[in-house]
Amino acid sequence: MNVDNILIEATRKLIDLNAIADWKNELLSKSPPVLWFGNSKSPKDKVLTIGANPSRWEFLDQSQMKTCLSPYQKTFYETKYLSNQRFLHLSPTQTYNDILISKSLRNVIVDSYDNYFNEYPYNWFGNNKDNSYRVEGLLRGLSASYFEIESELRACHIDIFPFATISDFNKIQLKAKRDILSQFWAKNLVDELLNYFNPKLILIFGRTNFNYISEYFNIHKPKEENWQAKKGKGECKYWHTHYGNNNIIAVSVNLGNPKGFNAIGLNELGKDLKELCNF
Repeated sequence: MNVDNILIEATRKLIDLNAIADWKNELLSKSPPVLWFGNSKSPKDKVLTIGANPSRWEFLDQSQMKTCLSPYQKTFYETKYLSNQRFLHLSPTQTYNDILISKSLRNVIVDSYDNYFNEYPYNWFGNNKDNSYRVEGLLRGLSASYFEIESELRACHIDIFPFATISDFNKIQLKAKRDILSQFWAKNLVDELLNYFNPKLILIFGRTNFNYISEYFNIHKPKEENWQAKKGKGECKYWHTHYGNNNIIAVSVNLGNPKGFNAIGLNELGKDLKELCNF
């Protein structure tokens, strides 16, 4: 399946979800599926990071609302979109069906994936600085980067399912299992993306995230290993395993909020994992 067909398949699923009552207030009407973040067309070998699903903050203006209202009021969120778009937002006259109809619209959406780190990336990923923190801090130690800098590897990000939701994943797990993860719909989509990227390494972060992904994808979970920084600050557990032909490293720390680490420690962890994988 090519990228265009993957986007069509994801959009059809998004349309189906909108027909289910308890998804209506979760799915933003201007938010197309987000298949990936980062330059998939880079000629460099890829490192692929994997999360649960895209954050609402990829589309909504966090500065205008620090917390989510409960019960959710979709009309409130629909007025709080980012003015500086990270991904393409559908216009007031466009619907998900327009994605199915228009190849040119699909092309623009895919371009927004590839240009994500050239625009206004969410700070969860880190930044384009030599001493970057968060995920980018570890990637630099792997000789990889989300950004267009001189590096051995280009990093991109995907999620288990590609739909931004108002709630965090842990609050919608039950209906996600029922309507997205059942019948292996999400697994099949991720497998298609792995075929497209052919990554040299898959990086999973957060113990809970790894437990969930390893169970859902039937990934062997080996005995955890301990790691502690020698030069910087930080310690964690890590696992080295495989999914098919894909090399996987999982770390227990949430790299989007790496408590207990400093930038030097994240870089050091990346260097040690690179040596472990024998790049």
